[in-house]
Amino acid sequence: MLLENRCRLAADQAAVWQLLLDPPRLAPAIPGLGELTAAGANRFAGTMQAQAGPLRVNLAGSVQILAQDEEQGVAQLLLAAADRRLGGSVRAAVTLQLTPIAENQTELTIHADTNFGGRLATLGQPLIRRKAAAAIAEFARNLENILAATGETGRN
Repeated sequence: MLLENRCRLAADQAAVWQLLLDPPRLAPAIPGLGELTAAGANRFAGTMQAQAGPLRVNLAGSVQILAQDEEQGVAQLLLAAADRRLGGSVRAAVTLQLTPIAENQTELTIHADTNFGGRLATLGQPLIRRKAAAAIAEFARNLENILAATGETGRN
């Protein structure tokens, strides 16, 4: 399933880039993320809880930064996680694209080619798309809060 979401952030591209590619700093912005630990070069392991329709999932998995181009504002990630209790899994090739849209305004586009397995695959696409859109909106609010709290919006 292809998922694409966009959000506007009140910060310049450089500030958003630095936060996005610093997973320990970024972790509090990700809805449902429990823990995140380094698991090698550009690789992190973590746990996440989410409610997807009637299912509550407890995912354990990893995210790997495959490529990053700060000048172009593009990063490619690979996510893989599973809920052993439910027998469900998710794997996603994710591209993050930052685009400056005005002074101290950046658009973040998240494009994910996502595969669900097990019980997670039984959820309908409309439900998954709604859940993803809500999670991205919360993620964007959290990103802006982190940037504002650290004074990294690019505003002076």
